[in-house]
Amino acid sequence: MSERLLNAINRAQEYLLSRQDADGYFHSNFHMDLGLEADTIFLLRFLGIRDDALEEKLVNFILAGRLESGGWSIYPGGPPELNATIKNYMALKLKGFEEANQLMARDLRIILSLGGIERSNSYNRFYLAMFGLGNWGAAPAIPPELVLLPEWSPVNIYDFSAWTRTIVVPLSIIWAFRPVRPLAKNFSVDELYRDGRRMKDCGIRWDRRVISWKNLFLFLDGTIKVLYKLRLAFLKGAAMKKAERWMIERFDKSDGLCAIYPAIINSVMALSCLGYKNDHPLVKSNLDEVLKLLAYKGDRVEMQPCVSPVWDTALCAYALGISGFPKGSEAMRKAGRWLLSKQVNEPGDWKVKSKDAEPGGWYFQFRNEFYPDIDDSAQVLLGLTQIDMGPEEAQKKAGFERGLGWVLKMQSRDGGFSSYDKDNNKRFLNKVPFSDHNAMLDPTCADITGRVCELLGRLGYDAKKPPLKNAVKFLRREKLPDGTWYGRWGVNYLYGTFLAARGLSLSAPGQSKEELASAAGWVYGIQNGDGGWGESAVTYEDPFKKGKGPSTASQTAWALFILFAAGDYDSSAVERGIDYLVTGQEINGNWEEPYFTGTGFPRVCYLRYELYSAYFPLIALAEYAANRGKIKV
Repeated sequence: MSERLLNAINRAQEYLLSRQDADGYFHSNFHMDLGLEADTIFLLRFLGIRDDALEEKLVNFILAGRLESGGWSIYPGGPPELNATIKNYMALKLKGFEEANQLMARDLRIILSLGGIERSNSYNRFYLAMFGLGNWGAAPAIPPELVLLPEWSPVNIYDFSAWTRTIVVPLSIIWAFRPVRPLAKNFSVDELYRDGRRMKDCGIRWDRRVISWKNLFLFLDGTIKVLYKLRLAFLKGAAMKKAERWMIERFDKSDGLCAIYPAIINSVMALSCLGYKNDHPLVKSNLDEVLKLLAYKGDRVEMQPCVSPVWDTALCAYALGISGFPKGSEAMRKAGRWLLSKQVNEPGDWKVKSKDAEPGGWYFQFRNEFYPDIDDSAQVLLGLTQIDMGPEEAQKKAGFERGLGWVLKMQSRDGGFSSYDKDNNKRFLNKVPFSDHNAMLDPTCADITGRVCELLGRLGYDAKKPPLKNAVKFLRREKLPDGTWYGRWGVNYLYGTFLAARGLSLSAPGQSKEELASAAGWVYGIQNGDGGWGESAVTYEDPFKKGKGPSTASQTAWALFILFAAGDYDSSAVERGIDYLVTGQEINGNWEEPYFTGTGFPRVCYLRYELYSAYFPLIALAEYAANRGKIKV
């Protein structure tokens, strides 16, 4: 086993190194099944752009993703999902697939069985209205006046999560114009309305028995629509100008607004509504950013939700360093230089709630200066601990200290860490009519807090003193009765539990023996017969299925991290898990992993990071080998 183990580690290192770009970063395609290909077709039609060759490749990808039983899921192995199926059905019908087609008819039946357009989310109904396929009354009011609300008001745009904020501000401009631009002459999808007629309102009913936030927001929704209909929205002009300015300011030093697909396409359509022509530099540059996200593969093309080079580079550097690869090698130094070049130097939206923090974090993509996040920043810092920059060590140290200072200033009052902002936790905002994307807020979570605890533990912080003391307390409060933690940014309890347990074991091991033993006990009970571990995204819908699913390389590594955190390197469960990884490794050093183990928004969208199946198993094998004295890390 020793020779096989060391060979597996070497092959995994070689595979990761083969994925390094000449500039020093590591990067791979990013996958999300949410009908983004259909959205791209609709965007081009909204702008009056016809690109039949591109549309054909997008349609080929849509057709390849259709389930054997009909419809489209939002993760491999999942059931048909209403919103994705509606969008893909619309795209196929737009491209000439007839409603009477047997497969289209089956998709139609699935859509209706799931509730039809009446049960679709707010953003789908927004787009239906824009293309003349639904009534604007069915879309929730998103008035641009939101941007006029001051930071001290009970509700303002900085109370929304960063991604919601950047999606909603351009959407508010679109809502103020309420455009109707048909996708094609006489095109209709009225058959997708279960009641046979287009909705006239949001379909959310008042609860007349109680006074509630839901009722208040519904009242405001109706009032705003009436004011706009009667042209009594006296602040509309000022609000539109401020929303436009807010949006354009955030294009600077960014690959499109927030460098994420939904915000970028909304900003392009908002600019179009404002009168910007397709050849205007702002429209052209942002549309170019959309097209850069296309991933071509033969006769198909997939749309990525964004790209992940900073995240991948930080984890690859960490995995290589912790697995014994020379920390001062040129490959590692190139990765270090590239990461340091991506450190944020200017204030962003995070400054609103963290006024005493100074710039220093890292973002996820190639350029996204306004939106660094704590998870990436903590992982970059962990990656930098594994790199010896030689004559550039002083620069690394300065960047490291600045980055660490930013992370610590982003700790929320409850002791935990969220992604983009601190104290983003006004839960009543989840009752806003357009909050059904399940991502209105950015609350603190166990996985990011666990990663920060690992960082602070490795740096020698005292677990009996703030900030680590408060973070440890947060993790203990968040632990569920069966010994697990919920995973916000990875699927699901395996992810949350691995990061929480790893954080506790490296920062407060003496205080956390009970929690770590409980977590390990859960992992022992869910190991698959093949020796691996797996968990499906269905657990976000049904927690009783936690820890169940086909084995994957990344999730097997996460399970092993939990056992290692509890001090177990010798049990049969560990031996079988290690054997699963060693035996399942491909010739090229990677592991095959078709399943989605990353999470975008729980119950809404899931992700597949191509390199998760490489660097997480490498870390697990290396830590096991180091415990056995086979390598020195």
